[in-house]
Amino acid sequence: MGPVNSVCCCHADPTSVVEQLRSGRVLEQQSAAACLASMARTKTQKQAGWMPSAVPLLVQAVTVGQTAELRENAARALANLPMCDAANTAHIINAGGVASLVKLLGNDYPYGCRAQACRALGNMCVSSQAAAKEVRQAGAVQPLLAALFTEEQPASGGPNLQAEAALAVANFSSVDVQCRDLVLQSAVAIPGLQHLAMSQEHSIRVAARRALSCLAQGSARARQALQAVELSGPEGPHAAQELDSIQYFDFTQGTPGEVSRRQAAG
Repeated sequence: MGPVNSVCCCHADPTSVVEQLRSGRVLEQQSAAACLASMARTKTQKQAGWMPSAVPLLVQAVTVGQTAELRENAARALANLPMCDAANTAHIINAGGVASLVKLLGNDYPYGCRAQACRALGNMCVSSQAAAKEVRQAGAVQPLLAALFTEEQPASGGPNLQAEAALAVANFSSVDVQCRDLVLQSAVAIPGLQHLAMSQEHSIRVAARRALSCLAQGSARARQALQAVELSGPEGPHAAQELDSIQYFDFTQGTPGEVSRRQAAG
């Protein structure tokens, strides 16, 4: 079979893009994964019907993709899919995506891959106890917490690994008590998040506060840390009023660091 021609996302037929991801050469697969990631931003794609068939291919690209760019683009698509339709979380779980995304958190992968893996795992856990359980059982807690302490800097316009890791910890902890307790068992979780909650970077600061707010539901130490941050942080004591609705950062629209809010039942 000959190479599949690259398609433009603006007017692309989703079926053609999925086929390009399935059968194209590496560069064409990279383009297809990026295109699907862009398509998954759009709520109008929810009824298009291509997402269930694309998910296994995206998971395969994350798992055995030949280039870091292909893995990163595929992880970005998987991160955007639950934002478009929460039902996609189940498709990702069924395709074995959780274990592949957790593996992508490893330090032997580039910054962008790890950041998108954090996004995907965090977005899957929004209002999904089943996803949180899968993430917990796949051993994601330690690599997520390790990501809080990275000293690497994000690419211009890309997601911040520390912010995405903190928000993933928040979403992971908010939907399941066992998940929250597992995070609290770590000696580095609360002090690490407290430190990040004082960051000069807005996205990191807000995500860390959100995580502390979730952990505070089951920990006096987390409550004390959150109170200390609220009293001395840049936003002051009124910042906590906004934290409950913050569940993911949308770096696919607007400017980097802009916070998207979605109600739990949405």
